[in-house]
Amino acid sequence: MFSKKKVTRHYAKVLFEHSMNNDKRDSTYHKIKKVSSLLSQSIELNKILCTSLLSPAKKIQILEKIFYPFDPFIFHFIKILTIRKREHLSKKIFLEYQKIYQEKKGLLKCNLISAFPLRMDLQKIITNKIIPLESKRNNKKYQIINKIDESILGGFLLRIGYKEWDFSVKGQLFSIQKILKNSV
Repeated sequence: MFSKKKVTRHYAKVLFEHSMNNDKRDSTYHKIKKVSSLLSQSIELNKILCTSLLSPAKKIQILEKIFYPFDPFIFHFIKILTIRKREHLSKKIFLEYQKIYQEKKGLLKCNLISAFPLRMDLQKIITNKIIPLESKRNNKKYQIINKIDESILGGFLLRIGYKEWDFSVKGQLFSIQKILKNSV
């Protein structure tokens, strides 16, 4: 069996490839973003997608009334997911699609995690030290999101994709603790 992550990534890639053939690829991205937001907020819609009490035909009828007027392309995609009994993965597929789109457009999100909000000048100093090394290698543009996590005590964590730079007090204390445990 395939893992949910692989299935999600596969459908997101197929959706991306098909939307790139379309002349309105940017508007498709924005519509998928809206649908993704709707799926994140609507408990009722998630119940419809995840219930086994409704037949696929009934789900398609309901989803057609919701999505077809908004965008026929997105409706047909969700219809295919419903026929293949993967409609419960819709939200994850649309989120993965957005990641793929942003990667292809050259936009990567950077999460700058700190114990308190960082001023813009501090964010620029951090990004000018770390990100230029990365951006020269892969020619990407970065969008910085400052998240607050008081548990790191001080300093910051910078995450870009799967890479992480840990300059937090919590991380340093953990490293010291590990060294002391290993020396005993």
